[in-house]
Amino acid sequence: MSDTAIGSRAEGYLLEFQDEAVFLTVYPQETNQSTFTDVTLLCAILKKHNIQKYKIADLLKIIELHDGTRQQISGAGMTVGEEAEEKSYVPIIEVSKDKMKAVIYFEGPEELFNFDKAYIMKQLADMNISYGINEKAIEEYLKYPNQRIVIAQGRQPINGENAYIKKYIDFSKKGRPSEQQYGKVDYKDLNLFVLVSKGDILAERILQTKGEVGMNIMGQEIACRPGKPIPLLKGKNTDILNDNTLIAMLDGQAIDENNKISVDPRIDINSDVDYATGNIDFNGSVFIRGNVQEGFTVKAQGDVEVGGTITGGVVEARNVYINGGILGMRHGKVYAREDIRTTFVENADITAERDIFISDVALHSVINAGRRINVNEKRGQIVGGYVVAGMLIDAKLIGNAINVATRVEVGINPIISKKYKTLAGKIEAAKKKLKTIKSTLVVFEAKMDRLTLDQKMKFAEMKRMQFPLAGEIERNENELKSIGEQLKNMENAKIKVADKIYPGVKLVISSLLYAVQIEAQHCTFSADRENGCVKNGPY
Repeated sequence: MSDTAIGSRAEGYLLEFQDEAVFLTVYPQETNQSTFTDVTLLCAILKKHNIQKYKIADLLKIIELHDGTRQQISGAGMTVGEEAEEKSYVPIIEVSKDKMKAVIYFEGPEELFNFDKAYIMKQLADMNISYGINEKAIEEYLKYPNQRIVIAQGRQPINGENAYIKKYIDFSKKGRPSEQQYGKVDYKDLNLFVLVSKGDILAERILQTKGEVGMNIMGQEIACRPGKPIPLLKGKNTDILNDNTLIAMLDGQAIDENNKISVDPRIDINSDVDYATGNIDFNGSVFIRGNVQEGFTVKAQGDVEVGGTITGGVVEARNVYINGGILGMRHGKVYAREDIRTTFVENADITAERDIFISDVALHSVINAGRRINVNEKRGQIVGGYVVAGMLIDAKLIGNAINVATRVEVGINPIISKKYKTLAGKIEAAKKKLKTIKSTLVVFEAKMDRLTLDQKMKFAEMKRMQFPLAGEIERNENELKSIGEQLKNMENAKIKVADKIYPGVKLVISSLLYAVQIEAQHCTFSADRENGCVKNGPY
């Protein structure tokens, strides 16, 4: 046996393995230090060093004395009777590293097991195990001591649930054509409006929970993470009841805008927009069962749905849906702050800040979309005109067999670029204004006791102004960041052709020009910036 020492004065004990002898010292109690009592630990160490011939009674006696005396407990020098005495066995209690579980087992012959529940409970107390003790498990263990069994179990902490907004309205189907048999869709039923009645519950805030602290078997608390709160935002024409329930204040169309639900009233026009109705300018949504005739205008803060066609008229709205199509007659225009959906476009000027969906054909028109233009249903053809999208143009056919001049462009979008510059200008102006306000407030505060009544009123007004202005700057900066990401995404702009593209078509991708000389099929055009050209790949 090589010389080894385990333990220290600070730990309360010292086991020394020298030659063929083993010595134990249990030190007297120091100030602010409890007496060492863990006989299970000593037995485990002796077992690890293959020491079998010792008396458990000797260990208990030395622990009880704890006078710092070094005493031999095994090996050479012991009396023959002591050395020949049968090996002592005690139940071993193991504690997991995280102090969440204690397991007991006995490695000796079952006939040598003569311990009771009181002994095990004392061992647990000596090891400072005070929580989660399973007395039934201890009783079960005493019946069959050769098993390994968990006799103490801690309680894991339960983190709190985050608050969330439960919406009672399904917005996911909004703007989607209804499906019919055999996979067909009905473009006359676009599910455009989510209608609610006054008093309807629109959303509910489910509050966060605090969670529950845990406890290890030593009786020490384990912290939990509380749930996070979330604001319940009140949109237009809504109100909040009991702090957590959002309701509609009038009949109308529910709109989900940046996690804020608003209610827009709408109007129904059961005829054409013509001399009988005059121009329409409405801050809600408009449903027109007939056509928008030449020379008439429909403007709406909400959505506009036209059951017939726009025949030389002008429509401006958030989303514009035309079941028939758009006959521009060279002066008809359609503008949408979000999306446009129509069957066809002919000799018209249409613009959408997001996406344009044309289910049949686009003929000799100026078409501009902030993100995507999709013309890949039915005939799916773009012929003539000037078609521009920020990120993607996807069509079945571009051009035609008689090589009509057609210009298609992606990667540069004047709508978003202009919006970015305008917003950046507003932010800069607002920051200058806020800086001026703060400087003026500092001057006023320095001579507060000498201010006139008018100056004091101006001081109070400027103090109130600075906080909303700072909030406006923050919101605009977040929007500017979002627009900047859109501009960055335009670097990967593409033109996709599911069927054919004909000669006579000119493509512009991120300022790179490509004139189609020969007919190509099933292809995708994108910018090759390394070589400064447009490349043609598979669809």
